[in-house]
Amino acid sequence: MLNTLHNRLPAFLHNLECRDTSEQHDAFVNEVQETFGRFDPPSGDRSHRWELDLHAITADGATEEEAIANWKRLAGKLCQIEDIEDDGFITVHPAPDQLGAA
Repeated sequence: MLNTLHNRLPAFLHNLECRDTSEQHDAFVNEVQETFGRFDPPSGDRSHRWELDLHAITADGATEEEAIANWKRLAGKLCQIEDIEDDGFITVHPAPDQLGAA
């Protein structure tokens, strides 16, 4: 179950590639509801920015579209850096050339 939740982020990002802007907005609203994320409009007295918190990645923007674009950029970088293994954990191994370095 844990692995399925962790693998949802790459699948969600891949799914977004095939969608236009309005479909991406709908996909984000859906994903927020299904995963208990947050997509908050500006609150006036506390913030004048949209805030998106989804799959443990938080981004904001002056508009909904900017918040979504910033989130996608951050999530894309995260998916490139991290290697989530079958057990659902991220394990960092030293590069082979660093094993003998002191």
